[in-house]
Amino acid sequence: MSDIFDEGLYKRFFDVVGSPEEGKRISQSKAAQALGYSSGVISAYKGRSYNGNVKEVEARIEAWLNREARRLATMEVPTAETTTMEQVRRAITIAQDEADIAVIIGEAGTGKTTALRQYAKESHSALLIEVDPSFSKVVLMNEIAHALGVEDKGGMNAVIDRVVDTLKDRDAVLIIDEADYLSDSSLELIRRIINDKAHTGVVLVGLPQLEYKIRNLRNDHEQLISRVGVFVKLGKLKKADAEKIITGVWPELPKETLDTFVKTANGSTRTLVKLMGRVHQIMGINRAEKPDGDIIAAASELLMR
Repeated sequence: MSDIFDEGLYKRFFDVVGSPEEGKRISQSKAAQALGYSSGVISAYKGRSYNGNVKEVEARIEAWLNREARRLATMEVPTAETTTMEQVRRAITIAQDEADIAVIIGEAGTGKTTALRQYAKESHSALLIEVDPSFSKVVLMNEIAHALGVEDKGGMNAVIDRVVDTLKDRDAVLIIDEADYLSDSSLELIRRIINDKAHTGVVLVGLPQLEYKIRNLRNDHEQLISRVGVFVKLGKLKKADAEKIITGVWPELPKETLDTFVKTANGSTRTLVKLMGRVHQIMGINRAEKPDGDIIAAASELLMR
């Protein structure tokens, strides 16, 4: 029966699929799930004993392997030392060193989250919580407990006590991304519990509405406002910073190509990074060695801006 198997495809598949002990990247069960088969089908295929439609299985495997190859070939843009990175690092450092509260705001696409993740990776002492609209006070405190490695069992007061006791003895800073999703009471909880009681620096990061939320006269945020020692408004991506990001991938591009990238990105770090990814894909399809104006124009048509 083995003569009906595509030996080349069989080898490609099991070069990446198998147990981690064998140095394989994807488990057999994960591969089966991705292909829409049971683990039994893949086991039978591996043992060359599958008596179903082998050609159909192999067609799915080949399509999946091609998708995996494209995913692996996706370009990673190195983190560049941009103005945004410098501003974010400076604000967080002050908040941590002085156990202060920093507020960082910026429009979507300014590179806030990338800068925060880079800082957390570098510092080894930052607790980064990425908020979403579902976060209640309980969820927020549990997430902070998880980040600290603290047990979240019991009532909220018990969790708060453990968080405060742990933070008092630790040189840390709490960074909350998308803080504009937090309720007024959650913001007050952070101020009172983390900053006041635990004497720990706090960095609140979000869209411009975060500033309005904190300043909102309908709510009593005077204590929070008075504790903000650092306030940073991030601007659009500067041309020099955009060029740093671009040349981190393509070091020697003519000025006109750089200018086309910058103009198309229109001051958005996120748009620039996505644009570069699409350009990379089109270059692969066209077997082009470097980007040019035509490729950038074609790539820009694939983006929603």
